[in-house]
Formats: sequence, C-alpha cells, structure tokens
Amino acid sequence: MYDAKDLLKIIKQAATEAVAASSPVAVFTGTVAAVSPLKIKVDQKLILREKQLIKCREIGKLEEKCSVVLLREQGGQKYIILGVF
Repeated sequence: MYDAKDLLKIIKQAATEAVAASSPVAVFTGTVAAVSPLKIKVDQKLILREKQLIKCREIGKLEEKCSVVLLREQGGQKYIILGVF
C-alpha cells in the first residue's frame, strides 16, 4: 500500500517528466562518423542517420571526425545541423 511519501515521490516524478517533455528543442554536439551516407555520432548509443538529419545551407563542408552542433526537434525524430566547429 502507498503512503504519503510514495505519493509525493510519484507526483515529483510526474512533474519532472512533464517539464522535460514540454521542451521544444534540445542542443547536442556530435561527431561526423561518415560522410556518405551521412552519420553523426552523438554518444555511444546514439548514431544519427541521414534520414534523421536536416542540414542548414551555410554549415560548410562536413568531413569525418569534425564536430557539429545539433538541435533536436520536439519529439526527437529529426535533428538540425546548425554548424561545424
């Protein structure tokens, strides 16, 4: 059976998840793993494929191992490449 502490914990968790879900974008950095087809490695588990990426016209030439700045669209399906650094 739940007591007041358990209920409070559940409410806090739900509030935290609601705030995280309402974020329209998130900023990431990644490394170009391959140019053709384009793949960007964000971390060990997340490698973005060309279908998931939107390139800005002014980002310049992408080369392997260069670092990029990414914006994740709400829902996390598409990532916009903002620039190369």
